[in-house]
Amino acid sequence: MRSPTVTSIIPPRLASLPAEREQLEYSSRSIVITEDGDRLLRAWGTPDEPWVLSVEPRGERWRVEAWGADGPTARVAARALFSLDHPIEEFYRLVRAEATLRGTDRRFRGLRVPRDAHVYEALIHAILGQQLSVRAANTMKERLLERTGAFLEANGVEVPRVPTPKELHSLGVPGLRSTGLSGVKSRSLLALAAAVEDGSLPSDGLATLPIETAVESLDRLPGVGRWTAENALLRGVGRTDVFIAGDLGVRVALEEYGVLRRSAPEERARAWAERNYPGWGSYATLYLWRKLVADRAAAESG
Repeated sequence: MRSPTVTSIIPPRLASLPAEREQLEYSSRSIVITEDGDRLLRAWGTPDEPWVLSVEPRGERWRVEAWGADGPTARVAARALFSLDHPIEEFYRLVRAEATLRGTDRRFRGLRVPRDAHVYEALIHAILGQQLSVRAANTMKERLLERTGAFLEANGVEVPRVPTPKELHSLGVPGLRSTGLSGVKSRSLLALAAAVEDGSLPSDGLATLPIETAVESLDRLPGVGRWTAENALLRGVGRTDVFIAGDLGVRVALEEYGVLRRSAPEERARAWAERNYPGWGSYATLYLWRKLVADRAAAESG
């Protein structure tokens, strides 16, 4: 195996490199954390030409390695993976003025939206996760990876990647159903694969279009509703303004913290985010998830 490209980046002051496997928003994706907890490996690149990215903190710098990419490409990928160019100081100013998330700027200091390499990957994760628990979705994802052999190897470590459109088509509906996926999800994945292959998967402008326009452009894909589209925009595009008002975890958190009942219309949840976190709905979503998970873990251990 060829040697990796080695380079480094200087992260912003507010940047935490997560090392705990229990951090839900990282472990539920395709990041591999080494046994010592210091290094993260992640498949990156295009669906058909993936490569492995490794990031490890080294004092004020982060050591970045890439198997299959050059130094500039690896540095851009590392910054994208951890959304290092988001000025989260602006989000923290809003947090300090709002009761629900107040204190999370210290509690989860430097936590940023973890990115996927592209919209295709984010849509696969979102489709698999529709109306399922994280555990159930991960089980299906593991079966899908095994059936397609969707893994890369770097320095003796097996790193999962998303199946290519061709690999999904090779399984077809019967093969996808054999992993536990429903017929609807199987057909959605095949439609997504076809959209990539024929060039109809929206990509241009998704980062800058008005949020409703961006959601609608993805919502046109078979099996992609608003929740799925918003997840893809948050994780696959890296927008800061996506509040996933229909997400069960978000709604549970808003009820648990006294904002509004879970049965309230999505518009009211979205209005809460727009009023308190204009332009930062993605981070309001992420920090509500994290606070709920951390609070429940603390209650169980206490």
